[in-house]
Amino acid sequence: MKLKIAKTVAALMLANISVQAENSQSTHLDDVNIKTTTAFDAQIKSISSQELEDKQASDVKDVLKSIPSVDVSGDARYAQKIYVRGLDDKSSNITVDGAKVGGQLFHHSGDQTIDPSLLKITSVELGPNSALSGSGVINGSFVYETKDPSDFLEPNEVFGGKVTLGYQSGYERKTGTVAVFGRVNDKVEFVGIGTISDDGTLRIGGGEEFTSKESRLESGLAKIVIKANDYNTIKLSYNRYEDSGDRQLSGEKVGTDNEEDYNSITRDTFNINYEYKPDNELVNVKANTYYNEQYLTREATSEATYEEPEREYKNTTLGYDLRNTSLLGIHKITYGTDYTHEEQEVSTDGYRVYNTTGVTEDLNVSGGEIDNRGLYIEDEMQLNKLTLTLGARYDYHELGGIYDGTFKELSPKLKAKYQLTDELALKTAYGHIFKGPALGETLMLSSTTTQDDDVSAQIGNNFELGFDYDLTNTLNADYSIFGFNVYRYDVDNYSYPTKNNSLSSESDVVIWGLETMFSYEKDKFGLNASHSYTDGKEKDLASGTTYDPKAAHIHLFKIALNYQLLNELKGSYSTQFVPGNTWNEYSSTSGVIEYERGGYATHDVDFTYKPNSMKNTTFNFGVGNIFDKKYVSHNGFGAQTTSTNRNYDVGRNVKLQLSYRF
Repeated sequence: MKLKIAKTVAALMLANISVQAENSQSTHLDDVNIKTTTAFDAQIKSISSQELEDKQASDVKDVLKSIPSVDVSGDARYAQKIYVRGLDDKSSNITVDGAKVGGQLFHHSGDQTIDPSLLKITSVELGPNSALSGSGVINGSFVYETKDPSDFLEPNEVFGGKVTLGYQSGYERKTGTVAVFGRVNDKVEFVGIGTISDDGTLRIGGGEEFTSKESRLESGLAKIVIKANDYNTIKLSYNRYEDSGDRQLSGEKVGTDNEEDYNSITRDTFNINYEYKPDNELVNVKANTYYNEQYLTREATSEATYEEPEREYKNTTLGYDLRNTSLLGIHKITYGTDYTHEEQEVSTDGYRVYNTTGVTEDLNVSGGEIDNRGLYIEDEMQLNKLTLTLGARYDYHELGGIYDGTFKELSPKLKAKYQLTDELALKTAYGHIFKGPALGETLMLSSTTTQDDDVSAQIGNNFELGFDYDLTNTLNADYSIFGFNVYRYDVDNYSYPTKNNSLSSESDVVIWGLETMFSYEKDKFGLNASHSYTDGKEKDLASGTTYDPKAAHIHLFKIALNYQLLNELKGSYSTQFVPGNTWNEYSSTSGVIEYERGGYATHDVDFTYKPNSMKNTTFNFGVGNIFDKKYVSHNGFGAQTTSTNRNYDVGRNVKLQLSYRF
């Protein structure tokens, strides 16, 4: 299967490299800008590597914490889980340089294995309203793009490097990053980045400390960019992420001082990206093919009644995306096809041996497989004051391995923005939701896993309505905008992978919410502020019981300020406030119980100093959670105030960083 896919993708890419297009005008599609900027774009699609460096970002929480409608729970790297618009990222599409990261390894750890030191830019697409965001999107998409050689190289520079050293007190996190980059000739450039980050004792708010989440992150990126000519660009990359240690397996649970066995979470991603962009309005071809493995390794262990060998739980994803963009008058049309293959397996170095009987059990399991084939088209039109985007996806979703079944759906998409006045723009959006049955949690796979008799796709609809108001002139700003948005989406046959290897549908869920955003820039000062609220209802399919989704009744306020204090010094301040609330949780054993979540507020400051007297040197200083607040994210494990197993976030975190470029 993998070889056949690789041959198909290679043939497609070679065919595209040989494309010759007739042209009567000299126009690059990337030079044509159909104005669709919104208040949401100002905060969601602007997370650059420079911003991450200024904040000393060292995990996925640091990357995403400023984004409206996004909440990240957990303390240690492998404990962090991401929620967007009321559901977690298992309802999202996640890509790294176009490579899809899918599946759930273990329900007490996160699956977004992202090292900020490698990132060029991060963007989040809220909602399922774009046909270009990939298959299976319910609540949004996370797009991570790693750094290119051109992000480092100066004009006419042949070779260079950058060294970064950092320390964070909340995790006892010691980090070192080395990047080397160069230009072989006018056609070939390269970059290599390596990071090692050691975590020691974890300190939560109030001063309590734990040693059971100590770990080491080793990550790296190797990328070659080949610019064959002005029209053809090829990028070859390999990205590795390994977070490991003698640590508790259930990262999102409360820490301890117990001795723990070794475990690790690793991701290996191989990418080939190709772009053909001639001087032709009809042709801008982009192709991407990838192979991605993400796996959890546990060392051999001795339990009370049996002994187990080293085990590896693996999710593999491979596929391609091939698209072209054409300009036809007022139309910017993007159309293409994508394919994703997912599979899971458990492999061991031996057998489980029961102590009293000597009986052995083979733990090796080949699990489920998914093949999803998609066709899509999207037309972005500028009709005087109306910007209208119409699109559609067709997905053919096929189960394989230990499962079987096929599911197919046509999903229309729509986004519209009407410029009512010079300042006021009205917006609406719609996206049909289709997500074929996803593979269950890999750690829970066993030889006795069976498929539910009535496996169903998740189906629903998303509706949005809002407005943007340009305040630039009113506030005498360089740029200022206010935005408001309300949304509602429903998902029938909602299914979550945790302990769900039968692929059973669990509930029908409805989520609604609102988002308010404000941005202001004037001279050396910048301000971003946002408020989001999520609510909803969920109905258990087995019992018919109605209850609250975990994200119900959550208000999330975020404010970020930045100011260029001196030519050499800039500073920033950010705060997050979440009022207390209650929600009604349901379980088949306890029924519906009302729980309370306590409110909290956190405050962070960051400074960046680039002394003129020390060329190419940057100093960063910051303090996270200044007042050492002890709190649990409302989407976090044990968020209810009555829980004795609460996953508190890190306490006061003093951050220091030194970078030198040579």
